[in-house]
Amino acid sequence: MKQILWIIGVWALANLLLGISFQLTDQFWILFTFSLLTLICISLIGDRSYSIKKAFFSFKDISYGFVTGTILYAIFLVAYLLLKVLPFPLLPFVEDLYSVVGPTFWWHYIALVVIIIPGEEVFWRRFLQTRLVQKTGRYKGVLIASTMYALAHIWTGNPMLVAAALTAGIAWGALYEWKKSLAMIIISHLIFDLWLLVIFPLNF
Repeated sequence: MKQILWIIGVWALANLLLGISFQLTDQFWILFTFSLLTLICISLIGDRSYSIKKAFFSFKDISYGFVTGTILYAIFLVAYLLLKVLPFPLLPFVEDLYSVVGPTFWWHYIALVVIIIPGEEVFWRRFLQTRLVQKTGRYKGVLIASTMYALAHIWTGNPMLVAAALTAGIAWGALYEWKKSLAMIIISHLIFDLWLLVIFPLNF
């Protein structure tokens, strides 16, 4: 019971931090970076037995990460192309998403690569999901953790971001349970974001 309350409490804190970041859009990158730093610290304090050696990047990690990140982006690309031809008024939400979370300054990219992407995987997959899997089992744990990850994005008021977070959360959660490699999902997340935000953004 104490473990469940601890998980709920930490998740509530993550919601508070992310909610403030998403609401104060003018300071989004500063607040979001600070939020992920805070969640990284909580993860490391709450899991002192975790060895940093497990996060080292091997060739296999890089290969799997590149392939899975690209496949996930391709799924999002197909979904975006479908939205452009289907009679659903959802494209403005995609444009709004880029206006908030799209990096514009050089330090945004550094924060994204060094803090935000690793921080999300350390907290949501390694820290939170691991505990939920221990309590509820592999499949339920991944689904619950992914849902909690998606709900933490509801403060944007953007249903497309919530849906994207749920989809990506399930994908990276399943990958983490499959390989137990933090390095691999960090690379996968990085490659996905490079496609989505830099190489071929879905705002055409």
